[in-house]
Amino acid sequence: MASTIVWLRDDLRLDDNPALAAAASLPDPMNVVYILDEVSPGIRPLGGAAKWWLHHSLSALSADLEARGSRLLLRRGGAATVIRELVEQTGAGAVHWNRRYGLPERTLDAGIKEWATAEGIDATSYQANLLFEPWTVRKGTGGPYRVFTPFWRSCLAGAEPRPPA
Repeated sequence: MASTIVWLRDDLRLDDNPALAAAASLPDPMNVVYILDEVSPGIRPLGGAAKWWLHHSLSALSADLEARGSRLLLRRGGAATVIRELVEQTGAGAVHWNRRYGLPERTLDAGIKEWATAEGIDATSYQANLLFEPWTVRKGTGGPYRVFTPFWRSCLAGAEPRPPA
């Protein structure tokens, strides 16, 4: 039986987590993983305070998952390599994650999605951390806003933000 990998990054929570909710709605077993990636191009290593926060957040998330009959896999290394290894080890037919918006993160995610698609693996990313995707709120000329008030008016005139998952 195929499984689904849920790759958590900046979204170490069970509530309002679209990637986790989507994977949980599937009939396949779910593998929830956090990858400490400090080696991929452009990804900045965490400082001491961030590592302290991460440790405690992962501990709490792991306890929450265990209370629901699941577990958290912890890995370290380049995310693209680790995801490929996990797909091979688990026989996963899908990988789900919530989007990040920095250029190095988007580049990494696009590479993983391209690889997965070529391998016949469903790779799906979700809007989870912002009310509006950056590319959906643009000036009439197509460029990004540089002043808050017109940006906010455009947000209010557009579609409603996604409902919490």
